[in-house]
Amino acid sequence: MKSRTIIGVSKKMQTAVRHLATLRVLRNLIIAVANISLFTLHSSLLSSCDREPLELYKKGDSKVDIFYDWSYYKGPTPNGIYVMYAKNGDKFTYRYPTHDMSGKEDENVDNGSYKQLVMTNTFAEYEGNMRFYDTDDFEKIRVQSEYYNITNQDAWDKGMRYMEEPMSLGVAIDSFEVKTGTDGLIFYEYDKDSGVDSLNQQRQDTIRPMTTTLTIRVKVRGINYMKPPEQGGVDGYITGLANGCSLTKFWRSTEVGNIKLNNWRIDGYESRSGNTTRAGDMQVGWIATDIQTFGLPHGRELLIQRSEKSNYIKLHFTSLDGTKTTDFSYDVGKMLRYDGDDGTQEATFTQADVSLQLDLEIDAPLIDEENLPTLPYSQPEGSGQFDAQVEDWGDDQNVDVPM
Repeated sequence: MKSRTIIGVSKKMQTAVRHLATLRVLRNLIIAVANISLFTLHSSLLSSCDREPLELYKKGDSKVDIFYDWSYYKGPTPNGIYVMYAKNGDKFTYRYPTHDMSGKEDENVDNGSYKQLVMTNTFAEYEGNMRFYDTDDFEKIRVQSEYYNITNQDAWDKGMRYMEEPMSLGVAIDSFEVKTGTDGLIFYEYDKDSGVDSLNQQRQDTIRPMTTTLTIRVKVRGINYMKPPEQGGVDGYITGLANGCSLTKFWRSTEVGNIKLNNWRIDGYESRSGNTTRAGDMQVGWIATDIQTFGLPHGRELLIQRSEKSNYIKLHFTSLDGTKTTDFSYDVGKMLRYDGDDGTQEATFTQADVSLQLDLEIDAPLIDEENLPTLPYSQPEGSGQFDAQVEDWGDDQNVDVPM
């Protein structure tokens, strides 16, 4: 008779064995899923590297290389540039002058959003010529010409209030961002193909002129009867020009003022024949002057936005012998125009246009041939009634002299 051994197993032991088997199955499942996930993640990273730069984080400052383009700036070379930064808002947080205008500026900046304003020279170097307002605010900063009054009671224009001709002023604006991660880490991108990362940014800013040259030419009949311009033979003023501008919006102000015209020159003659000092032999020629101005006021830049009376010019002539003066006045609002303004409804005016060098020209005759300044006959000062200025002599003539 065969015998058998009977071993008793408790219910708790049976339950533990079943749980152990289940854990073994779960372990194998987790290992399998992990292998699949690692393979998928590796494939995804390889694929993303081909499409976009990697996103990395690093402690430290971001280096920003700024190159300046001076090709639009037509004024004299400034003593230096003034750099201002607003961080995370519109308030300038730091600023500094530099005399290095080689075209590149290196800046180490920490994380944040930046607005940058660069201007030629410093505020102090424009003192007495123009005044700056809201200089701590990127959006509001603006400039305005200084004014002066004519108080000489003997002056032909006594009581007039004039703007100073603005000195040449150029500005550049820019904005950039250094993104932040956690714990002061700086976010940047790295392109494995080019080797360029956004931690070292390169930017190019254009210095744009805020002032421009206004050239005025006037055709004069009897130009030989006026005192030479360099001796004060002609004076004048023009009205309706902008008295300032916004440095970051490039808009000229809506407020206007007058600029004195007292630095004239002879700019050519229409014809020359005979002795130009004889009565009745009036010489026709041009006088010209160049002034610096902020340009035409905002909202009245285009011809279709202005009337004849938007701008007014007055000229004051002194005779050759210094005994007589003659004044002429003209409405010239429709004669001033920016390059490219053809006077049609389709004409446009953009911020880019306002920042370019402008040539505004009043080309004589101001109104028509009948309204040309005609100066009365006058002999030069001094005894003998002889004009010693060679430029006023006529063409050479052969004269028989009796012996």
